[in-house]
Amino acid sequence: MKTKIISLKKIASSCCLLILLVFNNNLSAQIIYTDINDETPNATYPLDLNNDSIVDFIIQFGGSGSTIGVICSPQNNNAYAGNFVGDVHLPWALSASNNICDTLSTWYDGNNPGTMGMGTSIGYWPSATNKYLALKLMVGSNTYYGWARFDLLAISSSFTIKDYAYESTSNACIQAGKTNVGGNENSDKQIAVFPNPFISSTTIKTINNLKNATLTIYNSYGKALKQMKNISGKTISLLRYNLPGGIYFIRITEDNKMIAVEKLIVRD
Repeated sequence: MKTKIISLKKIASSCCLLILLVFNNNLSAQIIYTDINDETPNATYPLDLNNDSIVDFIIQFGGSGSTIGVICSPQNNNAYAGNFVGDVHLPWALSASNNICDTLSTWYDGNNPGTMGMGTSIGYWPSATNKYLALKLMVGSNTYYGWARFDLLAISSSFTIKDYAYESTSNACIQAGKTNVGGNENSDKQIAVFPNPFISSTTIKTINNLKNATLTIYNSYGKALKQMKNISGKTISLLRYNLPGGIYFIRITEDNKMIAVEKLIVRD
């Protein structure tokens, strides 16, 4: 009997480990990608990287003659990656697949706006086509990395923004131009959770509209604790209910197809 009990315990532990591995495979990366109609603004583009209605970066051009240029101005505590040359802060113009992480290079915040291009000779961006601006997004105490894709005219008199994305797992790297996770079936409908961790409530946002979707909260052993049904739209308000502090997982399904899985951290 003792041997059987030990065996059952080993089986139970293995099952829990398998559940966690399945969840973690889905949570290894969640890229929130925003595709927009290519836009060439008259002067200023307010970039809201995580689509929470708060402007994270302002891209603007202006000036005249040889001093016309394009500037990246981070808002709040956000930052761009680049270097400092000749008393000018210069954001990098990255090619696709470059890793964007904390170790990429020096990061500059709103105290040091970056000159993407000035005239034809200053900066890495004049004549750039399909290059990527490396971005750091600060949400509370969490740090996220992302990119925005631009073209710049040769004389820095105009810019075009094409799309942008960020990695919704805090402190996780993202590749420039990366829009989804390999063959992940939920890459076309991904989610962002802010704040996360949270104490009393949080908000879940999706890239595309949900229709009659279901959200299920699981504990770390894979046991379903609560379920919300008939969810429609792009925003879900989630209350803590009576969940103790700890790590949980949320899964969103639609028409019996998994849309996304995300880790949820509840704090006391």
